[in-house]
Amino acid sequence: MINPSLNDLANFTPMNESEILIVKETVIKEYLEDVKSSWSGGKYWLGGQLGIKPDDPITESLLSKADKLLNAASCDYFCNSAEMASVWRAQRQFKEINTIIQRYKEIQKKRIMDELNKTKLNSDVNGVIVSLL
Repeated sequence: MINPSLNDLANFTPMNESEILIVKETVIKEYLEDVKSSWSGGKYWLGGQLGIKPDDPITESLLSKADKLLNAASCDYFCNSAEMASVWRAQRQFKEINTIIQRYKEIQKKRIMDELNKTKLNSDVNGVIVSLL
């Protein structure tokens, strides 16, 4: 599986115009700022709930867990406007990071497929190999 870390996403270098990651500047920058802050302990908070180190891979199960926790934290009642703003920020960041991760995976699969197509393997085999990622 292709499971990028926050640092992988931050260090991603597109090879051409079509590989630009959407909204990269916003959420990745925010998460990296969180990592640097003294209160975070070197972590960022995926979905506002899960403390993750920047080198930890962001797996599908981690995304699913963060989504469940975020949905549980989202309710119709907030104690104050700061809590409401925090939940809304976490929801926005989670949507953006999901978009970036999916785009990153698509690009990496395409890069792998392009490299496999340079070999003498049958193109059907190449498709199977990439589908296993």
